[in-house]
Amino acid sequence: MNIRFANTDDAEQIVKAINDLIMELGGTTLPLAEAEVMCERVIAGDSDGAIVVAKDGDQLVGVCTVSFQDAIRTLGKYAIIQEMYVAPEHRNGGLGAQLVDAAAEEAVNRECKIVELGTSPDAERFYERIGFTQVGRRLRRVLNFGE
Repeated sequence: MNIRFANTDDAEQIVKAINDLIMELGGTTLPLAEAEVMCERVIAGDSDGAIVVAKDGDQLVGVCTVSFQDAIRTLGKYAIIQEMYVAPEHRNGGLGAQLVDAAAEEAVNRECKIVELGTSPDAERFYERIGFTQVGRRLRRVLNFGE
């Protein structure tokens, strides 16, 4: 298993994995072309984020995307795990923890003080086992300006 930062050759497989995650959560999949452009922006460093992938040969089997930003409540920079997915056949073997640890290491390199995420109730125990604690719930409001 190879865990590393993503490169542009990974973009198509990353988007597929994120769409698999969205489907597992009961959401609507992303349009591939638009999602690949966004993925490539993150990989190129055009946004304040990073993508860690796990590959088994040429096959992407896990992905963890993380964003970095400042907040008053954290007294500086903090990280947010945006998407985290491990293919079902590769779960329960520690791969998810390795992906999160790689993202957390990058957060430390960027001088972040904490890492946060929103997750489904089904995944809460996994995150608690690797050191996360409950701090509230995440809500969303879709903004449709200009439509």
